[in-house]
Amino acid sequence: MFVHKDQSNVIKKLRKQIADLEDEKESVKRYTEDFYGSRTEALQNWLENTSNFIQTAHYLVEDAGKRGKSPFQLRKKAEQICKDIAAHVQKARGFSDIPLSYRQEKVAADRFEDLESRSGVLKDIMEALRSPCINKIGLYGKPGMGKTMMVREVKRRAKQERLFDAVLMATVGRNPDLPRIQDEIARVSNEQTGLIEKKVLVILDDLWEPGLSLELLGINGKEEDNVVSYKLLLTSRNRDVVSLLSETQFEIDILTWEEAWNLFKKTADDPDKSRGLPFYANEITKKCEELPIAVATLANALRRRNLIEWKTTLRKLQSLPFDQPNSSQIPQSLYSAIELHYSGLKSNELQQIFLLCSLLGQNAIIQNLLKYGIGLGLFPGVKSTEEARVQVLNLVTKLRDSSLLLDSGSSLYFDMHDLVRDFATSTVSKEYGVLASTEDAPINWSHREAMESIKWIYLSNGDASQLPDELKCPKLTFFHLSEKSPSLASPPNLFEKKEGLKVLSLSKMKFLSIPSSSISLPKNLCTLCLDQVKLGATNIGTIMGKLENLQVLSLAGSDIGELPKKMGQLAKLKLLDLSDCTELKVIPPGVLSSLSGLEELYMRNSFVQWAEGIEEHEGQNASLAELEPLELLTTIEIEVHVICNIQKIPEGLFSQNLARFKVFLGGRWNHCNSSWGSPKSLALKLDARISSCQSVRKLLKKTNELYLEGLIGVENAVNELDEEGFQELKYLFVHDALEIQNVFSVEHAFPVLEVLVLCNLKNMEKICHGPLGAASFRKLRLITIEYCNKLKNLFSSFIVRQLQQLQEIRVKDCSNMEEIVDDKEQGSGNDAGIPKEHKFAELISLQSLRIQHLPKLIGFNSSCRNMTLFNEKVFNIIFFILLLCKPPPTFLSIFLCIEEYYDEFWLD
Repeated sequence: MFVHKDQSNVIKKLRKQIADLEDEKESVKRYTEDFYGSRTEALQNWLENTSNFIQTAHYLVEDAGKRGKSPFQLRKKAEQICKDIAAHVQKARGFSDIPLSYRQEKVAADRFEDLESRSGVLKDIMEALRSPCINKIGLYGKPGMGKTMMVREVKRRAKQERLFDAVLMATVGRNPDLPRIQDEIARVSNEQTGLIEKKVLVILDDLWEPGLSLELLGINGKEEDNVVSYKLLLTSRNRDVVSLLSETQFEIDILTWEEAWNLFKKTADDPDKSRGLPFYANEITKKCEELPIAVATLANALRRRNLIEWKTTLRKLQSLPFDQPNSSQIPQSLYSAIELHYSGLKSNELQQIFLLCSLLGQNAIIQNLLKYGIGLGLFPGVKSTEEARVQVLNLVTKLRDSSLLLDSGSSLYFDMHDLVRDFATSTVSKEYGVLASTEDAPINWSHREAMESIKWIYLSNGDASQLPDELKCPKLTFFHLSEKSPSLASPPNLFEKKEGLKVLSLSKMKFLSIPSSSISLPKNLCTLCLDQVKLGATNIGTIMGKLENLQVLSLAGSDIGELPKKMGQLAKLKLLDLSDCTELKVIPPGVLSSLSGLEELYMRNSFVQWAEGIEEHEGQNASLAELEPLELLTTIEIEVHVICNIQKIPEGLFSQNLARFKVFLGGRWNHCNSSWGSPKSLALKLDARISSCQSVRKLLKKTNELYLEGLIGVENAVNELDEEGFQELKYLFVHDALEIQNVFSVEHAFPVLEVLVLCNLKNMEKICHGPLGAASFRKLRLITIEYCNKLKNLFSSFIVRQLQQLQEIRVKDCSNMEEIVDDKEQGSGNDAGIPKEHKFAELISLQSLRIQHLPKLIGFNSSCRNMTLFNEKVFNIIFFILLLCKPPPTFLSIFLCIEEYYDEFWLD
């Protein structure tokens, strides 16, 4: 083959893009059609265009090997098609917005179907979950057997079968961080539970000791007035641990040879199709010792690798001694698999992010990667925190794609298998000069030669009393200490003469006994994190004034009561995190407005005593006007409890560059958790004059998640707040708005709304008043109605046609509710001339109907008994009810009799 050297690189790039595009095509076909249930027109067009791109690209690669072709023209064509393919892949992202967790869950589900040794255990666990006699279940097995994957599949199936109202999962680990686990359980609970809660499954993964209790983790037996019953599913390497904590136990063991071979072939895209690979695939699988994680990791690492790399991997596996040269207990096949993945991380920044991930622990926050990465300068050429955030997310995605990270189920968190973490801390840490300790083993600080090579020190659950008076680590750039004995304080001169130190993170420490004048920090410090630190009387202002290069400052969860005026001198500060600083009462005027370079400001559950006024220096505290000059802000989280005069809210309060925000205005919130993972959340507890506030109206147009409470003087939520109909809103919660009569009467409202919750709207007569646009409610999947006493029905029949994605209806304590659907009200003018029997549509996606305390409910529809409202299975039930039901209690007994025919039918 003849290839001109000027075009060789672009042809090589094109070959890679062809392979990537073929993978993307298969992925889209497999997941998108399954996720949406059908092949949409957009999907069909994309697949056809993909085939054309692949064919054209193959022809171009073939032409590159022929003599007589113009190298210049070929290179130009190849460059153009590379750009076209990249754009084409982005189009797939646009119409197939499928969560990563769904893809991974789908792969896991497919694998379990093929592995008899796993499917049997899975079946037994599911039967135990269904049993009313078993409340605590244990799963045990050696490391790498797939315990975590197993319980994640249990979680998926339990949700799919709707066995529980909520499924909560938390990783415990070797050194349990109870506050983190409590927060994790609370986070998942907020994301998954609704307003009617009864049965909860709690999954605690990777237990090492039997001493944990539900109460200790913040799991109580009651939720307000409703009794909540819990089931517990535990995993551990140790059978004794689960035996002590559970009523029944199941073991997960190694795979059979046939299972290991089939799993390898499926994960590696069937090497039988490639010449020369089957022999090496077979031999490599044998070296995996039927260990599931080793089989899957090695197969994934070898996907799209050439024959030479397969040979090299086998030779390495054959030559490795039984005890590999590291202090971990990683099986040699898995060690080789992880090493192969790690060797594929070409960039230095990707390797360091991998190392950081291993240090941060299980289910760690991606935001910490951003904070540390900025300080360490891991993102060369990146000028803003927004660009750095994108870079972090891209790097995390690459690590997930390389099987070095696990999906945590949230875009805000990441996770890593403990065996991968052991590899990183035992092998990679030496390469980068990292001293990491999570155990009680003492560190020899006097070993001069070893200390001189150290660049990072990460002490989780460390003991400050064991630290030396001075760190003799001249190359030190990163120091983290999470104190297990918070009453002890670190020596004040610990970081003296450490001019190379870029990141300092001290967590859960106590500075009460340390004079601030004796604390010495290097002026070149870029990131300072004092999270959950007890500062006491320490005046950190004397420290702040010297940190002229500081870019990231985090005081989250600390007891700081007043921001020092010298903080305003931090001219290079880009990110300020004051989240959960509940003791923060004073922010001197002029401090915030002086931070002209600030790009991200976090003050959730923190300072709320903003001064009234549109001038910066009108009060003893900072006013909202101080945020107006911060033109570079892309992220803001604030709460303002008291707003006496809405007119004093500055018109340009919120930067036009905002990409993420959580803004709570008007009071303390009982119902607002902002728990759906939306990047743009807004909560309002104000009167009708809010419609005249331009800064809030601008924010409303961008909002994804909206909480409305009170709203005195508002009769129509949409018309009076956003006449365009909330085009970007996905989640809407309206509580205690006593004057609202209907939610909207704008024809094209809510095109992307997914969740609608209406509670205690005592004067609301209709949810929708007037004609409905074709796009409205098209994506609605959950509607919850509570204490809306004037509401007689949920939908008009013409709205039902829009609700093709609706999965769940919950109605509770609506004293005048007579029917779910009202077919007496006519729709828009587009319905004219359409026979009545053709105006109704099925709720084809409905999976759950929950109704509770509806004393006047007659039926689903009062006049049209032949209307096909649900799918065929549910239609028979509804038809039965319409014919036979009478006023309660007969109505109740009929519902209870037919419960066995419906996947989930709730009635109290």
